[in-house]
Amino acid sequence: MLTKKNLWFLTLFSIILVMSIYYISFPNNDVTSLVSAEVDTQDDATVTIEESSTITALRVSRDESLEKEVAAIEEILTADTSTVEEKSDAYEALKQLNSNKGKEETLEKLIKNDFNYENFVKIDGTNVKIVIDSTDHSYELANKIIATVQAEFDKDMYITVSFQSK
Repeated sequence: MLTKKNLWFLTLFSIILVMSIYYISFPNNDVTSLVSAEVDTQDDATVTIEESSTITALRVSRDESLEKEVAAIEEILTADTSTVEEKSDAYEALKQLNSNKGKEETLEKLIKNDFNYENFVKIDGTNVKIVIDSTDHSYELANKIIATVQAEFDKDMYITVSFQSK
C-alpha cells in the first residue's frame, strides 16, 4: 500500500539517488573548475567593523546571561530526575524571563520613539535599569523617562536612569 509518507520517502530517495549518480559521473576537473570559478567571481568587499557602543555591549551581555538562564531552566525541564514541582517552577521562571524580555524590548522602543535616544533597559524583579546613550545629563529628561516607564507597569517599580556617552 502506498501512503503519503511512503510516496515522499520514495520521491526524496529518488532525487538523492539521481544526484549521487550525477555527482559520481561528473568529471572531477569540471567540479574543481566550477568551484574555482565561483571563488574568483566574488567581489573583494571590505568589511568595516565599528567599535561597539556601550548600549550594544550591554545588550550582548544581557542576551548572553539570558541564554545561560534559559539553558539552565531547560535542563531542569528536560531532566528525568526533576520533580513535578521543580518543573513547574522552572516553567514559571521561563515564562517570567520571556515576559521580561518582551517588556524590555517594548520599553526600549517606547523610549526611542518618545525621546529619540538609543537606550538599554534591564528588568530584574521590581528594579528597572535604563541606560541612555547621550552626553546630555538632564534631570528633567530622566524624570520624564521614569514617568513614561512607570506608566507601563501596574505596580510601583524602582527605576534608575543613567546616561552614557559613546
